[in-house]
Amino acid sequence: MLEPKEEIVLTLFEKVKEKNLNIQLKEENRVLVKNEELNGFLKTLFRFCSKNRICFNILREELDFLTIEIYDLEKIKTFFIEVEYSYDITKEKKEYKKSFNKYKNRKIYPIVGPDGVGKTTLLTSVIDIKKKDILYKRFKKIVRRSIVYNVMYPINRIFLKRKLGVKPEKDQHDDVHYLLVLLAGLFYYPFLVFNSNFRKKIVFVDRFFNDYLLENISFLDRKTSLRKNWRRLLSLIPTVFWTIHLDAKPKIILSRKDELKKRDVKKYKSYNFKIYLAKPSFIYTYINTGLELEKCKFFLEHTYNNVLEK
Repeated sequence: MLEPKEEIVLTLFEKVKEKNLNIQLKEENRVLVKNEELNGFLKTLFRFCSKNRICFNILREELDFLTIEIYDLEKIKTFFIEVEYSYDITKEKKEYKKSFNKYKNRKIYPIVGPDGVGKTTLLTSVIDIKKKDILYKRFKKIVRRSIVYNVMYPINRIFLKRKLGVKPEKDQHDDVHYLLVLLAGLFYYPFLVFNSNFRKKIVFVDRFFNDYLLENISFLDRKTSLRKNWRRLLSLIPTVFWTIHLDAKPKIILSRKDELKKRDVKKYKSYNFKIYLAKPSFIYTYINTGLELEKCKFFLEHTYNNVLEK
């Protein structure tokens, strides 16, 4: 049995073994993982890379085959995961491939990450968002400009002010009245689909529905958590082809925008990956913006070109 030659990949596999996950190294760049242990493997990948400020991609074009790209700031190292199922998945594979082809043509790409992580800075350094074939939208503005939001917001604010004893910030209102935000976003989403499918635009969305599956993130005196009904809400959220998840150390994010506590920045990161595992996009990109901008640009540009070629 061949061992992976790249040290960083070998270190990752050692971490996986420490978690007592049953994986088999088939070749120097290929592993076999049982279906029920796949998420455990991906969690270990995420923790290892985020802890060590390593960027990575998860690309899943086939139901039973994943490509993992790890960028160690020198080069991109690739290995493959074969997923072993204990039952016949022939029909599921065909349905998965249909979904893959459907959503790859729907070019709507959310960029998730807390305020201060550098979403706009990184994206605009790689892509000219003023080009005619690019549509760049901020999720908060999408929601807050909607009719349903503007009708309900003044009413909700009055009652929330009485409850809190102080005038609530808009983010706090949206945290409490998350169903209104999700509803407004869902009403608007067909417009994004129209721009992608019929106007042939590439749509980037700064933040996404994911943020509102978290509660108390806008209240510094409360601990951030996933809502009790987050899985049910997640079933209503549109599937996307590519998710870009930006992260950095809390110290870096808070030095740019001091709107969260250190614990909440960490929770935001881990909960967003948990959301991804529960409803995976076909391509998931993790970039640590605490790295040099040029390094982040390189990996995002590499992935962007790869996505467009799919």
